[in-house]
Amino acid sequence: MSMRRLAAFATLPFAFTLAGCPKDTPATTADASVVSVAADASTGDAGSKTAAADAGKQGFSKTDRAAFLKPLDEGRKKARAKDFTGALADFDRALAVAPNEPRVLAEVGWAAFNANELKRAEKANRRALALTKDPSLRAQILYNQGRVAEANKDTDGARKAYAESLSLRDNAEVKKRLVSVGGAPENNLPCAAGAASVEELCTCLLKPDVMPFMLEGERPVCAVDPISLTLGTARVSVLRYGAENVGERVYMLAARDGSALRPIGDLGHDYEPGAFGVHNEAKVVGASMKIVGARTVLVVKSEQHNSDMNMAGLELCTDDENLETVCAMTQDKKPMRCVTVPVSTEAGCGPGVDADEADLDAETKEALANLKTSWHKSDAKLRWNVADDGTLVVEKLSGDPGLVQKGMLGPHPLF
Repeated sequence: MSMRRLAAFATLPFAFTLAGCPKDTPATTADASVVSVAADASTGDAGSKTAAADAGKQGFSKTDRAAFLKPLDEGRKKARAKDFTGALADFDRALAVAPNEPRVLAEVGWAAFNANELKRAEKANRRALALTKDPSLRAQILYNQGRVAEANKDTDGARKAYAESLSLRDNAEVKKRLVSVGGAPENNLPCAAGAASVEELCTCLLKPDVMPFMLEGERPVCAVDPISLTLGTARVSVLRYGAENVGERVYMLAARDGSALRPIGDLGHDYEPGAFGVHNEAKVVGASMKIVGARTVLVVKSEQHNSDMNMAGLELCTDDENLETVCAMTQDKKPMRCVTVPVSTEAGCGPGVDADEADLDAETKEALANLKTSWHKSDAKLRWNVADDGTLVVEKLSGDPGLVQKGMLGPHPLF
């Protein structure tokens, strides 16, 4: 599903390239039990949310900006010269000022991979993914994550990372890598094979390699959400799992197919990292059964509201979606299939906190002026229908094609 345009309209406040990331190619029933599983919640080089996001608390002084931008520039130069160990030292200096800047963490992930510091690379990539919903940046980080997985002989992990990267951005190099590790898996949802019970499925969903991001010491939880009682069928339920308070929580649609309870749809994510300038909130609204021709579908409605502050809080980007997850109501033993359609989306960037220009240095004023030239909001609306052969067909009604997830329009197997 789509949550990933959060900063897509933002002009970066400084030049940004990920040295190792390939560039874009053209055109492109619920048991009401609660399960708590102890897990090693990897947090990367944690701290507060970066230059950009920390602004809500205390701003970003001229001294801080210089202390951040100078080592960042030096680190990039060293990375281009293949001095990855030296680049890491410079990136560390930048992260000391802005410890949760996802773009720097992404560069740390690539430099650490090339320096053969695979554990550090994996941690930085995981942290970077938790702190950005920008589709292009996530695609690049996922490519880096796939390379690390390959180096660790984790073929399944590499395949999953490359497939998710391609779902966000078409890229020839990523396609080659995906083919080299065996092609795309049929179902990219975690724990797709399912489990016999809610407890067993929760245990799988909270394993360190698949569970959502959470801060160190945060309690992971997994339970059937009460909204399940309104779905109209005991076969389907909503699991809410992840961090109890600070971190990420996922709303996962699950169905009982014979003896297995399987994930069949991602309905949205809450993300509360604290005073870091990021606030993502999901809401499962409800569900209804619809008869389309000779077929019955379950339509689960949910909402996703994302906001992110950039450039020391001077820019605010938002992404609001109304989602309809359409599921084929098959015979009990035949696996259900679902497609999540963002029927309406509104996204873009604009001014954030008010700032006295007297408090801004020349470099920040220039960066802010550049940002203002790209500030705008746009929207898109889609609709779906089920064809006579059981295929779900999605078409665009109106709006910005840039807001439509790659591969969303057109036919999707459902029955």
